Amino acid sequence: MNYYVTPAVFFSLVFASLFSNVSAGGIVFADLPLVPNYAKSHGILMGLAFVVVLPGGAILVRLLSSRGKTAVWLHVCIQIMGWVLMIAGLPMGIKVGKILDRLENNAHTILGTVVVALLLFQPLFGYLHHRRFKTTQKRGKWTLFHVWYGRILILLGMLNGGFGLKLAANSTGGNIAYGVVAGVIGATYVAVCCDGGNVEVAKQLNTPAGMSSEGSPTRILLVIDAQRCLFDPPNPVPGSTKILRNLEVALAQERAASPPTKVIWIRHGEADDPDFAPNTTPWEIVQTELFRIQENEPVVDKTTPDSFHETSLASHIEAAGFDPKSLQLVIMGMQSDFCVQTTARSAIARYPSARVSLVRGAHGTYDNESTGKTAEEVSEQIERELRDEGIIIEVVN
Repeated sequence: MNYYVTPAVFFSLVFASLFSNVSAGGIVFADLPLVPNYAKSHGILMGLAFVVVLPGGAILVRLLSSRGKTAVWLHVCIQIMGWVLMIAGLPMGIKVGKILDRLENNAHTILGTVVVALLLFQPLFGYLHHRRFKTTQKRGKWTLFHVWYGRILILLGMLNGGFGLKLAANSTGGNIAYGVVAGVIGATYVAVCCDGGNVEVAKQLNTPAGMSSEGSPTRILLVIDAQRCLFDPPNPVPGSTKILRNLEVALAQERAASPPTKVIWIRHGEADDPDFAPNTTPWEIVQTELFRIQENEPVVDKTTPDSFHETSLASHIEAAGFDPKSLQLVIMGMQSDFCVQTTARSAIARYPSARVSLVRGAHGTYDNESTGKTAEEVSEQIERELRDEGIIIEVVN
């Protein structure tokens, strides 16, 4: 007969064993021979969890941030593995503490219990962050809380491992080995976190900046939906002439950079919409003397507001020599409150270490009749929202 223990029953047994007979006090001499094996298993499992697996999963999600969903799911799988190792090591530590009467009279067991108990909720916080991100396509309070909650507890877990070795009167060599490994991984973990933090702070503190005249091998200009139906009669966006002029200036400036900025054109198509029906005149990208697709510049076709969704855009960006940390994505085109903002948010989510910017004056949309806002007011609102989310607002020089 097979028996299945539900997670609820498992945790009930764990915490029951933690708090049962605590008040009895005293060393359980009959069980002393069990201590070495339990202690060794506890140390190995917790060491793997807090020194290798959990920080490793957090580091990888930042180093592989350019891989989008792949990095996210790799992070989830690794962190769950570390979480399971932590839970498996908990009852063994509890058993040792009960035998030696050390459950509530030393720093290691008290801090360890607190850290493990708090980390039991981390998958829930991760789920809440992910669910909100899927809805809004932007970072929020749950993201910040989930990230820093985990970072602090992982570092406390590493520190507590040292307390455990001291409590177990481990050999000097063992203490040194743990200190070196935990120190190196901990320092790497902090460095990666701080690097990411500096990127975020820099993005949050940005103000409108002039477009760079110095090119970068990883500076890429995305020209979104600059199609004739949005510029030509009978229904051009308000201020289309000025917007097109700014598009021409921005494009010329990026091409004049050294090395030239890579340009990717994005074109929207919907068979059911006569304005965007593929292979029709309104669907074509505007071509002027100064605003024209060059032979080496790819055109990416899309069918949704997100230029990355089921398109070849990511493959064009992630070409040979691609480095997400030095990536600069410059966005301009149409429409501010649809494809432009959606693509910008998707870009910063896919490449969190990249510099993502929107060119002021080189994007536009229609008046919003439901709110009474003019097209210019809508575009300004989008700029404010994106700037608050870490996207840089550039201005045409």
